[in-house]
Amino acid sequence: MYNCTLKLSNDFEVFVMIVHLQGVWSSFCRMLGNQDSLLCYLLPLIRVVKPNYLPGVYRAKILHLGLQHQQGVHVRLKVSRRWPGFVAGQHIELIINKNGRNIKRTFSLCSSLSQWQKHGEIELFCRVNPDGYFTPTLRRLKVGDEVNIGQAFGDFVWQAHDQTSTFIAAGSGITPIAAMLLSQRQWHCAVTLVYRVKNRLQAPLLAELQRLAQQQTLFSLVVSESSQESASEFITGLNTLPQTLHYYLCGPRDFMQTVRENLLGAGVDHAGIHQEQFGSVSHASSSHQENDEQIITTFLQAGVPRNVTVSNTSNLLQGAELHGLSPNFGCRMGVCFQCVCQKVSGQVRDIRNGLLSGHGEEQIQLCISQPVSQLVIKL
Repeated sequence: MYNCTLKLSNDFEVFVMIVHLQGVWSSFCRMLGNQDSLLCYLLPLIRVVKPNYLPGVYRAKILHLGLQHQQGVHVRLKVSRRWPGFVAGQHIELIINKNGRNIKRTFSLCSSLSQWQKHGEIELFCRVNPDGYFTPTLRRLKVGDEVNIGQAFGDFVWQAHDQTSTFIAAGSGITPIAAMLLSQRQWHCAVTLVYRVKNRLQAPLLAELQRLAQQQTLFSLVVSESSQESASEFITGLNTLPQTLHYYLCGPRDFMQTVRENLLGAGVDHAGIHQEQFGSVSHASSSHQENDEQIITTFLQAGVPRNVTVSNTSNLLQGAELHGLSPNFGCRMGVCFQCVCQKVSGQVRDIRNGLLSGHGEEQIQLCISQPVSQLVIKL
């Protein structure tokens, strides 16, 4: 008994020592650059061997990439075993390299949970914007290429599997809803999907959902073609459906607003209406986003001041580059810390979470900082 107690005591002391050393290491790293790992500083060296390496994200290999009905790109990825997974309905950031710069965009997962659990694969449907910056580059990738993905996030998930639900989707809004429905293994009550499309022949994921409707008697699929049914007729059709406890809406903003108002007018409890917004949500205040203000920013490079104006809706890295300056940068998304520099005075906003900095000296990352007041920054 004594030896056992002594061993447990020694093990606990070792554990406490490890935790203490980890804390000291993190404190040392933050002292150098406000980050928890010196890996950020080694990134240029690591990229000599792995050019597309990024800390804090996960590698994924393209298994299939094909244009679907001229509207979007269907992508199937084999993801890293380190990736923690997802809840059906969530979305991820897809990160690709374009001309030496990492660019990203948020997409909802459209594949079932079992596909990831059994095969380590996920699928995305990315609607192509010919004039866009991201999707035309994505189309040029090929099978075998590697990309990066972030952790899954978002709270637009099926919350009550044992209660009647109606899903209403339009356009690309079908992707998270399809993931929820295709991931469902046990059906406890009636579920209806109303899918608003331009044309049945060009509707993403319709074939998979039709097969599900054939296999599962508790699932009903209603397809509304805008070429055959007007918007007012579509809304009227919603009123003829049996009322359910929960409604899940996903699609263009105006579409969801119209549907939501119709449901509320029909007596549906607002707490039973769940809806998704496309893309990441900005944490900055709405007044800040609506007013494009040019803020005087002084960049000090080798002691020489350069006064420029930077929009409060742009990050400081973009603002500096627009005026011919060339600050160090890496990932351009707040991961690699290569653009860390010293803010001498002024206030910035972190575009990831809306948090405001202090007004005095501190280190900031140019790529995720927006100007709030007049600034002085050492490059």
